[in-house]
Amino acid sequence: MARTAGSSPNRTPVRSTRNRPTDDELLDAARTVIAEVGAERATMDMLAESGGTTRVTLYAHFGSRDKLVARVIQRELDVFTSWMFAVYDDSEDMQFGPRARFTVESLFEYARRHPEGFRVLIGHREGTDDPGRRLYAVLVPKIADRLRANYAARGEPIGASADTLASLLLGISLDVAYRALIVDGADIDKACDLAVTATFAVLRDVRPEQLRAIDASLDGR
Repeated sequence: MARTAGSSPNRTPVRSTRNRPTDDELLDAARTVIAEVGAERATMDMLAESGGTTRVTLYAHFGSRDKLVARVIQRELDVFTSWMFAVYDDSEDMQFGPRARFTVESLFEYARRHPEGFRVLIGHREGTDDPGRRLYAVLVPKIADRLRANYAARGEPIGASADTLASLLLGISLDVAYRALIVDGADIDKACDLAVTATFAVLRDVRPEQLRAIDASLDGR
């Protein structure tokens, strides 16, 4: 007896992939959970529920909860640092004052556009692998290079103290943003204005001899 088309019992039905979530979709959903509760408290059940999927699917895509969380954090680090590197490049020809203002305002603009990613990076300061520390490790050297160039142009070359000053300046913006946007829920424009004012106060009042004293103490070690 002839078989009708498509009736072969030996043919495995082709599964539709139209409703299968992509890695990016799963990472977006996981980011929402981590932004809300933190990386340490995000369970596989929470991450699966947020993505509208199952634990089995997450394990198949990422291998483990820790690997999934690490992927989310690394992706947000890459997005934020790429944003800031573009800001540094775009402001390269500006005068030092306008450049400092532009940099701070751009950091807050990132927080405005990417609130969940910002929370993932600095919203939960716990655990041994704090994403904020990794953020400093990437951005501080870039800021320090700009500070060295600026002081050298003024005839006041500095060395390793530029890294200390860079960390202080970055910390101002991140800490103001953390307190205002995450802890207190303040207006982002008001918070940005405070961070700009504080940044200029530091740049105005830190004396080159203070920086050279730090350099000298490091040279003597």
